[in-house]
This record gives sequence, structure tokens and C-alpha cells, in this order.
Amino acid sequence: MHTRKISHLSSLWIILRKEVVDNARDRRTLTTMAVSIVIFPLLMFGLIWFLDKTVKEETDLVNAPALKLPVVGAEYAPNLINWLTQNNIEVIKPPADPELSISKGEHRVILFIGADYPESFRNGTTAPLRLIHDSSITGLEKIGFNMVQGAIRAYSGQIASLRLTARGINPEAANPIRINLSDVASPHARSGQFLTMMPYLLIMFIMAGGMYLAIDTTAGEREKGSLEPLLTQPVKRHIVLLAKLGATIVFSSLTLLMVLAGLGLAFAYMPVDIISISVGIGKIATIFIACLPFVFAGCALMVLVASFTKSYKEAQSYLGMVMLIPTLPLMSLAFMSPEPSTSNMWVPALSQGIIIIETLKGETVALELIGLSMICSTILATALAWVAIKLYQRERILG
Repeated sequence: MHTRKISHLSSLWIILRKEVVDNARDRRTLTTMAVSIVIFPLLMFGLIWFLDKTVKEETDLVNAPALKLPVVGAEYAPNLINWLTQNNIEVIKPPADPELSISKGEHRVILFIGADYPESFRNGTTAPLRLIHDSSITGLEKIGFNMVQGAIRAYSGQIASLRLTARGINPEAANPIRINLSDVASPHARSGQFLTMMPYLLIMFIMAGGMYLAIDTTAGEREKGSLEPLLTQPVKRHIVLLAKLGATIVFSSLTLLMVLAGLGLAFAYMPVDIISISVGIGKIATIFIACLPFVFAGCALMVLVASFTKSYKEAQSYLGMVMLIPTLPLMSLAFMSPEPSTSNMWVPALSQGIIIIETLKGETVALELIGLSMICSTILATALAWVAIKLYQRERILG
């Protein structure tokens, strides 16, 4: 029994080493790893640079000399016009067709003051105003509309206070509650708000790092005719499968480690002020260790699916869709921002995504929750590997 165990371990190591060496020479595998290592930090750099540039442009726009606002019926509200001018809004002549002008993008917003405005204002009733704008426009183009709307609301509030004072009523009676905001979020946490897409990208690169090897060692060898001679050797088929799976895990793990290292360098030398996140060795080690069981599960899933296919092209098309499956639970990170708990840390991919975000934000995830995530992902990986082993034991694997 002892001799057989040694023989199994020796066979496992020989096949695993062969697969690793062979695929280390494969251009597709090396290219995928290299692209993953370079592209991920570049994607994050590009995103953060864009956000930083947008914030600066918004600040420059707010501090610009004046916002030009076309006003229809400016003669009906001279005091409002003066107020707008004092608030860095320059009133200009309106176009002949305000709606058409907004639709064409010639102006961001146009103010329409009707002829009934003066009478309503004098009578102390609600005076109507109309802001013509395009609600489908977002980003920097929306700032002009927000500035005008804010200025008019401030003017309305001031007039309301004067009317209440004239009637002997304290203006504060109209505002019984005042909200004062106290933000206790750390700089790391605030900077991490945009990092919800990072788990998605990391999971995708984990899958991509082992995809070509998973295909080559199963469907690729079957297509080339080298799988049948290997399975006819005096080696248990489950040893062959585990060796191929192990080689896939090695490349996928290396891809994850190198991507995290590249990410750390990118954050260390990123010349932007919008974030204050550092990715040190401790964070890299935490994320890497926490994601290892998912690497196992992802590679087992890819090897299992590739084992069903008969050609390299077929396996590539199937795995292209399978790679999206682990990213589905990550959608909740963008919409719900779940906190680490026993209710969600048992879900593979989702739990790793939560750990990634919390770790990069500088928050600490309880060890028992990290353990729950790793155990559940390992159970899933073991189940997938078991199914793949059963498939390899069938004769149709050679067909």
C-alpha cells in the first residue's frame, strides 16, 4: 500500500511537471498571463485617471468666470435676474426655439419666465418658472442645470424667509428640522467606493490565466490524439486528471499573484489625488490566500467543461461563456454593497469579491468569515473535481 501511494504521488508529480513545462512554452498561455499582468493595472490606472480628470474639470467648470444662461421673459423678473448674476450666472438672449436649441445641444439649460410671473409674485402666491433641459444628458453637461436650479432654489428660500418675517413669523418655523451630516468614513473607505468593479476584473483574470491550459490538457490533447496514449499508461485516470488540474491551478494562481503585484505597483506610483489607497504586501497576501480556493474552483470548472468538448475550438467557445458564471454573484456588489456576514460569505465568488473590496479599503474581515468563504469554495471545487474525475473514468472521454 505504501509503495502504491508513493507511485501515485510520483506519477502525479511527473504529469504535473510535464504539463507545467509544456505550457510554459506555449505562447497563448504566456501571452494571456502577460496581458493580464499588464492590462489590469492599466485598466485601473485609466479609470482612476478619468475620474481624477473629471473631478478637476467639474471644479474648473464651477469656478469658471460665468455660466451663460439664456432667459425667456427676463424683463418679468428683474430681481431674479440680478440674483442669478450675483451667483456667477450670465443672462443672455434666448434662442428663437428654446426646445430645439436644447435638443441640438446648443445650450445646457434655458430659463422660461412667463408673463404671469410678476402678478403671482406680487400677490404672494407661487410664481411659476420653467427650466428647459435634456434629462438624458449626464456628467459635466449636467452641471450647468444643477447650478441654475440651485441658484433659483436659494432665491426662493430667501424670498420665503422675507415673506414670513414681514408677517411676524420666524422663518425657522418653516424648517422644523435641520440635518447636519457627519461623515465618519475613512479616506481609504471613501476612495474604495469605485473599487466595486475590481473583484469582477480579478475573477475574470483568474479564469483567463488557466483557460488555455485547461483546454490544451483536455480537448486539445484529445484533438491531437495524445490523450488516448496517456490514459492507456499504467496510471490511474484520476491521477492524470488531478495532475492536469494542478497544472491549471499553478498558472491561474501565478496570474492572480502577478496581477496583484502589478496592481500594488500601479497604486504606488499613480500620479492622481482622487484616491488614497495603498496595496502593500499584507493586502496582496490576504487577497491571494483568500482567493486560492476560488482559483481551485474556477480551474476545476474549466477542466470539467473542457472535458466534455471534442475540439479546441469547441472548448474555447464554451469556456468563453462559462467564464461569465462566476461573475454573476458579483453584480450585487455594485447595487447593494453587502457587508461581510454569514449570510453571504458562503457564496463562492461573491465572498471573495467582498474580501477584495474590504481589504483594499483597509477594513478587517473576521477570520471566521474568511474561513467560511474558503471552506465553501473548497467544497465546491472538490465537487467539481470529483465530477471531472468520474468523467475521465468513462471510455467516452477518448471519443
